[in-house]
Amino acid sequence: MSKRLHRGLPGLLIHQFREFYYFYLAAFLCLALTHWTQGHLPVLARDLALVVTGKGGEFSPWIFVLLAVGIIFFRTGSRLLFFYPARILQKLLRLEILDILESACPLRYEHHSSGQLFQVISQDMDQLRALIGFALLQVGNIVIALVVLLPKLASFHPRLVEALTPMAVCFILFSLVVSRNRTHYRRSQDAQGEVQNIIIESYLGKKTIKNYHAEKSFKELFAASSHKELWHFYRAGKTIAGAIGLVELGVGLSLVWGGYLIQLENMGAEMLVLFSGFVFLFLEPMMFVSWIGVVLSRSHGSWSRIKELIGDMERESHKEKELKSFPLAVGDSIETVLPFWQTSLKFSFKSHRWHALVGPTGHGKTHLLHLLALKLKNAGHSISLVAQEPYLYNDTIEDNIFLGRIPKEEDLKEAQNWLHLMGLDILSADIKSLLQLEVGENGKRLSGGQAKRLSLVRSLMSHADIILWDDPFSSIDVILEKQIIASLKESPLLRDKTIILSTHRLTTVCQCDDVFYIDKIEGLVEKGNVQTLLTQKGKTYDYFAGQMV
Repeated sequence: MSKRLHRGLPGLLIHQFREFYYFYLAAFLCLALTHWTQGHLPVLARDLALVVTGKGGEFSPWIFVLLAVGIIFFRTGSRLLFFYPARILQKLLRLEILDILESACPLRYEHHSSGQLFQVISQDMDQLRALIGFALLQVGNIVIALVVLLPKLASFHPRLVEALTPMAVCFILFSLVVSRNRTHYRRSQDAQGEVQNIIIESYLGKKTIKNYHAEKSFKELFAASSHKELWHFYRAGKTIAGAIGLVELGVGLSLVWGGYLIQLENMGAEMLVLFSGFVFLFLEPMMFVSWIGVVLSRSHGSWSRIKELIGDMERESHKEKELKSFPLAVGDSIETVLPFWQTSLKFSFKSHRWHALVGPTGHGKTHLLHLLALKLKNAGHSISLVAQEPYLYNDTIEDNIFLGRIPKEEDLKEAQNWLHLMGLDILSADIKSLLQLEVGENGKRLSGGQAKRLSLVRSLMSHADIILWDDPFSSIDVILEKQIIASLKESPLLRDKTIILSTHRLTTVCQCDDVFYIDKIEGLVEKGNVQTLLTQKGKTYDYFAGQMV
């Protein structure tokens, strides 16, 4: 269970500082040394002015070189010490959210598109890293600059400090203006997720839709979502652009006020050089206030998006609650009731037998298989589901079969046998190169039938007790299908398994033990022994007789 993602944003920051306090103590020390070193520059500039005007003093240019080396060293150290823990946090948060996503029921996040999920895991996490690695660094930079540089400036003349008031006031006003952009940044992030989803859908549709049909709808959707994203980004940026003049105004007023005080107190032109140097030393951290405001606004929106997704993934959906209310018993048979359209259906699948769900296309076979898979999984049973369009990772055949498990020699031997049975050994000359063959994103380097059969191998290698296959043999000829099913039924590895599959093919049904005929209007119309239902008049008989005609 996640620890960090269940905190509020302030709690997350406090936990981060506690966990990596030694990094941050060293970072603050580097910041202090950076400003202490920089604090010598205005004094040296004043001394140089005295030398140039012939008022005496000594000056060595090498001191600038030493100060530059020190500033580069300490400034770089402070950034590395802030950025590294932020990167670690980003990695840990991503792992936590992926862990929750992997274990959550798909019904809980089905209304989040792929683009929005990518937006949360990638860009929104980047914003949190920017908050901790950059924004908080600059907050510390500002605070330490004030602590180190203000006393140093006051030591030359106390009234010079009050000349910095306009700059401080303008920076505070600027921060308040920027903080009002949170709504636009949040809407911009939502729109960005939709843009990414359209890109993903367009890419996935390239093989069939993009190349062979009109692309107008994709382009129109992309243009509309891009416009929405850019509009909210513009609204947020417009406010910042309009307020950025406050920064220059504050610096200018402080310089004018400081010049007036120096003239009033008759401090000399060299003091104006010194004061200007301190103004620009303060300007460097203050200039980041604009970015701090932007990062704070964007990270606030990102955190709210992340929390919404976490809340959805950890909260039972209405469909789950409904599914949980139906009974399930697993023993010598799987006894369950599943919701189906406006009614419910009662099923009894006998253990160690093959069961076929049949019926017209679009009448709910896939839906029932997925509901059954969720119900069995939530009850803690060992199951394997192969969907009608299964997913293959952009990885090797071996990694797609074992999904991160390190296979033993006997596992590889078993996988080799299944690959041979499924007719996939023709993809390479030997088993070693076959297992290391890259399949491409979602198996695009394989044909649709090869990808489906590789998913069946993955299912068999899971060694699950209950196997659910959605139309598994639709992409192969009846001869290979018969060979595969016969070998599977003879295998001692599957003798104690319960197989439930959906199909439209008579050849598949003939090799099963029991059949269930489903109709979305009439419900579970027929159930019983395959040989009986295929030889006596009824819905099942008529359905396959119609196919033969």
